[in-house]
Amino acid sequence: MEIRNIDYFLTVAESGSLRAAAKTLGITQPALTKSIRRLEDEAGVAFFERRARGVSLTEYGRSFLRHARALKASMSDARNEIEALRRGDSGHIRIGAGPSWQTRILPDVLPAFRRMRPGVLIRIVGGLDVGLKADLRRGALDLVVAALPEPADDPDLDTRTLMVDDYRVIADRDHPLQHVEHLDFARLLDFPWILPGPGTYLARRLEVMMRAKGLTPPRAIVETDIVMLKLDLMRGSDYLSFHAVDHLEHLGETAVRPLPFTEAGWQRKAGLILRHGVEPNAATRDLIGTIETVCRETMSDRRTEPARPDINGYRSNATGKPGRPSP
Repeated sequence: MEIRNIDYFLTVAESGSLRAAAKTLGITQPALTKSIRRLEDEAGVAFFERRARGVSLTEYGRSFLRHARALKASMSDARNEIEALRRGDSGHIRIGAGPSWQTRILPDVLPAFRRMRPGVLIRIVGGLDVGLKADLRRGALDLVVAALPEPADDPDLDTRTLMVDDYRVIADRDHPLQHVEHLDFARLLDFPWILPGPGTYLARRLEVMMRAKGLTPPRAIVETDIVMLKLDLMRGSDYLSFHAVDHLEHLGETAVRPLPFTEAGWQRKAGLILRHGVEPNAATRDLIGTIETVCRETMSDRRTEPARPDINGYRSNATGKPGRPSP
């Protein structure tokens, strides 16, 4: 199969239209149709179903799409690595990082990795796991460190669990709910929420919890994935949100605390997300090893540190599991 025809296939699959794909590629529609048919003839199956308005992928086409994306990403990686060797440098690695990884893990990873491979350029893109995974699939990123998808059944991606985070509802330390003895989910509806946005994991989690209690989920008043902005907005206000408890402690945050309501808490796995079937190059493997080492040390520190009671009597037991109120 010619790489050019695979590029044509990907463009048609992404646009859903032969006409739009031909315009994007700068070729005639008959020439594009001929290339797609040649690809289908080689495979012995039809990749597209022609419809009145455009085309859609068949079952065979959806299967081939995963492999075509992986092949294109691998070819891009190969070109980049060869070009780096030609220039005499050590190449680059593109990392997608979830919010907590940007301040908690990567600041320890990058100096250690730089000592190992000082000539490698590291490009870091911040964001939420949904958008980062999309960039990873299309080959715009080499790896992602973030909260892991639930369930972890994406055939395009491989995951490695490195951390377990304890998520809780958080609020300002003087928030009215911080001093309520018997909180329930209904009380959480009395206050405005800050969430990453509709369709994100945290928004879906809140919706599931509320509907399980027969309640209508609250609508976010502010949507942002910028951690420091969120915390700044919450200080001295009545906003509610979700956040990983250990990340708050890592930031030294004292004004925003978990609510005394463990029923609205849960654990979430976090770690590495890689493209399935794509072998990382040597530099990326070294970076992955460094990330794994720092995460092991971080989890070990959690297990060995003494439990730390917070303003609510909530005790973090440093294992990633919800604690118990201190006596």
